Amino acid sequence: MKIINNLKVDAYVLNNYVLSKKERPFLCSFKLTYDCNLTCHQCPFHMMQSKNPSFEQVGNVLEELHERGNRIVVFEGGEPMLWKDKTYSIHDVVKSAKKSFFSVGMTTNGTLPLDVNTDILWFSIDGLKDTHNNLRNSNVFDKVIDNVKKSYHPKLFAHITANRKNYSEIPELVKLLPKNVKGITLQFYYPYNNNDDLFLEFDKREKLLEEIIALKRGGYKIMNSYSGLEAMKKNNWKCVDWLVDNANPDGTITNGCYLKGRSDMDCKKCGFSPHVEVSLAYKGDLEAIRSGVSIFFK
Repeated sequence: MKIINNLKVDAYVLNNYVLSKKERPFLCSFKLTYDCNLTCHQCPFHMMQSKNPSFEQVGNVLEELHERGNRIVVFEGGEPMLWKDKTYSIHDVVKSAKKSFFSVGMTTNGTLPLDVNTDILWFSIDGLKDTHNNLRNSNVFDKVIDNVKKSYHPKLFAHITANRKNYSEIPELVKLLPKNVKGITLQFYYPYNNNDDLFLEFDKREKLLEEIIALKRGGYKIMNSYSGLEAMKKNNWKCVDWLVDNANPDGTITNGCYLKGRSDMDCKKCGFSPHVEVSLAYKGDLEAIRSGVSIFFK
């Protein structure tokens, strides 16, 4: 079944992005809800207000995202596992999405059981215990690690957002993650609405990335490509932002930068590694292509 699905992916990419050169989005994030059980310092979304979509409305948004060209969808929040509509839960949303999309992912804060049947499941972790709890504004580190250890998800990934408070301990964190974590992805904090308190200066960013590259070469499961990690050192990459769609709880969809309609945009401060990787892959970077295939399709 996986071989057949991968052949469909290859055929779709060849037809739409190699032969016909269509400018169609391929990867979409869908914020199901702004509701969250945490009030993290680095996240602006728990402060936003929007009525949660019904199950039918979620289906309509997924259909539109698919029609626009997207074949990968990643559910986000808030906390996406909190979404519900009467008897419908996040499990029903994932089951529905898997009928249409080549790959279905989710990013969660890890405080709830990690049992959702996505193709990929990311849990966010922001540092060692004290730092994580401080950034999350709640004493949840032990709960997250306990949920991770109990999870049987076949593709459980850790997602780390580096910032001024946690960057120095990220290499140690990578080494200490439980063995059932299948991969690790890294991005950098963006200063939403000019909030620079957590923004990591580029000299420190470069030093951290050198350490991450060394860990990757040493066999740690860093899923970012080498070329993507190198590109983020100085932000010397060119964004192909039309490859990405972003959907909100109210059903609105924006194409391009993750920040469009959500915050100010300053490309010089970008740290969104998914945009880095998909842009490099579109331009034929083999390392980025291999990284994307390994994350979403293997």
